[in-house]
Amino acid sequence: MAPAPVPAPHTLDQKPQLGPLRTLQPVRPRLGPLCPRLGPLRRPWFVWDILGIVFAVSTWVLTFGTAWVTTRELFLPARDLAYSLAYSLANGLLLHLQAARAMLTDPGAVPLGRAPGSAPEARCLRCCSAKPPRAHHCCVCGRCVRKMDHHCTWVNNCVGEDNQKYFVLFTLYMGLASLHLLLLLGVPVMRSHARGEWDRHSTVSPRRSLMYLFLVALIAFLLNSTMFAMQMYSICTDRTLIQRLQRDRGLPRKGSPWSSLKAVFGHRVSLDWLNPFASPEPQRVDDHHWVV
Repeated sequence: MAPAPVPAPHTLDQKPQLGPLRTLQPVRPRLGPLCPRLGPLRRPWFVWDILGIVFAVSTWVLTFGTAWVTTRELFLPARDLAYSLAYSLANGLLLHLQAARAMLTDPGAVPLGRAPGSAPEARCLRCCSAKPPRAHHCCVCGRCVRKMDHHCTWVNNCVGEDNQKYFVLFTLYMGLASLHLLLLLGVPVMRSHARGEWDRHSTVSPRRSLMYLFLVALIAFLLNSTMFAMQMYSICTDRTLIQRLQRDRGLPRKGSPWSSLKAVFGHRVSLDWLNPFASPEPQRVDDHHWVV
């Protein structure tokens, strides 16, 4: 029998031809229409919601308009220019910077694409991310927010674990500014009545601008004081508004109301508790922020 043919040397040394290497694409979860895509860029937090943007801009315009009418009707006639400038700057810049801080701060969104826990209920079915205890999915933001209290259209953002301090201070200072305006309008009226300048035969016809200021200040004081009281109750009881509405007691409390206050405003008691520009200690690991 003839021996089998031996292949040529160049055939033995020839390497197999491989196709082009394909880059493995990460598996992306099925996200809702408002959820951002995954990516390596670090972006500021902002919620692209038309209704929320309209409400937030309305709040800013209403505050600036009230400050301008107050300056024109109360301070300029009294020729108190220095006080009018201080009042306008305090109400215009301070309150709007607080609103911007509450609006542009990540409320505690759960990072997208994080592997869920062992329990089946640990995965959010809407954004396909891990769902920590006491986290809820916001349909407007399209994200799960840790310790979510509610979504506020007036600041166009959720109120959660990382921006609750800024929202509480925003309602506090807005309520105090509204109370100050009510006193500016009411004290002269009460003084005139005490001096006997007004009686049953007097005809009083206040200007429309002053009636506008009174109604805006009264409504703002009632809304902000109510919201501030609700937020303080949620912090002291360690139960969010969503938990109270769902009658969910959640996890057992870890401490007293005092410890809950320190967890929101800062572990060291100081004037920074009242400072909207002082950030409390971070309560989570650093991760990417996303435009939603």
